[in-house]
Amino acid sequence: MSAVARAGGRGAWFLVRAVGGATVGVTKAGLHTAEGTGRIVTSAARHGVFRAMGAPASAARVGHALVDLHPRRHTRSVWTGHGRAHIEVRGLAHGGHLQERLAKAVTRSLRSLEGVRWAEINAVTGEVLLAFDERRVGTDRVLDTIRAAEQAHGVQDADFPWAQPVTPGDDVPVAAVATELLVDCAAVCAGAAQRILRLPPLPRAVPTLVAALELERALRRPLMRRIGPPQTDLLLSLVSAVVNGLCDGVAMPAVDAVSRMLLLGEVRARREVWERREKDLCPGPDCVPHTRPARHLRARSRPSGPVGTWEARLEAFAPLTAAAVLVLTRSPARAANALLAAVPRAARYGREGFASAVGRGLAKRGVVPLDPTALRLLDRVSAVVIDSAVLVNHRQEQQGVRIDPLAVPVLAAARATGAHVVLTDGDRIRALLSLADQVVGRGERLADRVCELRDLGEGVLVVSGTDAEALAAADIAVGVPGAPGVEASWSADLVCVDGLADAWCVLRAVTAARTVSRGAVQLALAGSVVGILFAVVGRRRGMVHALTPVHMASLLALIWAVVAARRVTRGGPALGPWSSAMHAGLEAAGGDVEQPRPPRATSSSRQRSP
Repeated sequence: MSAVARAGGRGAWFLVRAVGGATVGVTKAGLHTAEGTGRIVTSAARHGVFRAMGAPASAARVGHALVDLHPRRHTRSVWTGHGRAHIEVRGLAHGGHLQERLAKAVTRSLRSLEGVRWAEINAVTGEVLLAFDERRVGTDRVLDTIRAAEQAHGVQDADFPWAQPVTPGDDVPVAAVATELLVDCAAVCAGAAQRILRLPPLPRAVPTLVAALELERALRRPLMRRIGPPQTDLLLSLVSAVVNGLCDGVAMPAVDAVSRMLLLGEVRARREVWERREKDLCPGPDCVPHTRPARHLRARSRPSGPVGTWEARLEAFAPLTAAAVLVLTRSPARAANALLAAVPRAARYGREGFASAVGRGLAKRGVVPLDPTALRLLDRVSAVVIDSAVLVNHRQEQQGVRIDPLAVPVLAAARATGAHVVLTDGDRIRALLSLADQVVGRGERLADRVCELRDLGEGVLVVSGTDAEALAAADIAVGVPGAPGVEASWSADLVCVDGLADAWCVLRAVTAARTVSRGAVQLALAGSVVGILFAVVGRRRGMVHALTPVHMASLLALIWAVVAARRVTRGGPALGPWSSAMHAGLEAAGGDVEQPRPPRATSSSRQRSP
């Protein structure tokens, strides 16, 4: 046994020497994170995080949202800009006659205000949309009018579900991520000061308790029921960064700061594309949906994905590993280190970093992420449903309906995901039906097939332009509107601006997401195994630390995720030989094929008029 321990110790030491230079680099990067963080937060402030300083009411709302620790969200979402506003209304989720009376009262009261051009209730988002003259009526007066209508109907204390996404232009998500980034920066500084001043670290029981909360979902449930899932994740993230900074130095909060920088870039890009394209989504009152598609509950949960499967295994494996280390070494400190090393941080960082980078890349292309949580489900897609109507272009010409030149690349990208491909039947796309695993008949509702797939436990991605019910039933809804102002766009999670080119990009991201998640899990496994080995045979007092491999694996997972995300969100599909042959076959069969369009510029400097 001692020989094995000595051999393991020598192997661990050689491994540490091999990655020692990289580890030192990570530590130095962490020590310099404060400077970069300051620049990013300053830039975020310049773009609107702290623009509420000139509006005390807005500043107070953002502050209340950050400390909204309740089972349901109390703070309403508000966005105003360019003489338009999207404001959440309390009580609309009640449904029935109360919802109808409240909607009529809110719109009637707002329309009576001098300077308001029009006001309509968006039944999908639970918001009132209005256009007004900012010189004649202010946001505070609009909010007071809405509050008065809510109070008249007895819903002034109603709240909102945490699952309901806020308006992409809201300042609260940006402020929340900036706060997390500042905490990481403070943790890096505290860890550096602790090392320089040789201050004693926190007791090992403190980070062990935080690690147990991160590993065991059952331990988090009471907190989630009390303050809500998003606030639980936020609180655990902040506590973990501070605790690990005071116990393990700067590496962990430095890696976490890198992840927060990516997330901050995503939420900023999301808000910027919203401000550019808000009028495209809703040019006027006729484009606002007054009915909400039915929501269907799942009979079975969606696939866990590589990261979720690994986390489920660790819930039982990690405590047993810590117990085994305690038996072997009779050292509670080493057992605690083993438990800390078992936390799959690299897997989580890889998935989150990929989603953030993809969200930012799609926003630069002009795609509006109405619900960014959909991007966190890309690696769990097992069925892709495509409405054939998006594969053709209806034109008032003698040629009639033409098949989009990107139809074949989109179907090829869907098949490349490895998911079950479902396509609706249609006259003009008969030659494309062979690319699908399943065809939805003409007499069948697409929404029913989507619900059937969900009940079978599939993670369903739907691509459609006008079927609001199918989009609402999907786990990931990709809207491809044929023209601005399509009502179904509000039921989508991602609204495309460049038609099938953007849908193709999303499907490529699905394929890459699964690969990135699997690789991140492998990195997490490698980091945990080496970390546990260090906890067992490493030096009790030395440079080698059980969490060093974990931090290295987390940083590598983030880098890999960003590179993969940038690769899939840049450029556009090209017609290869196989696609050209398919289109030639369609033409020979009598199907009209539209000529390919020139590639659209996707540089960040390009500006789109709203």
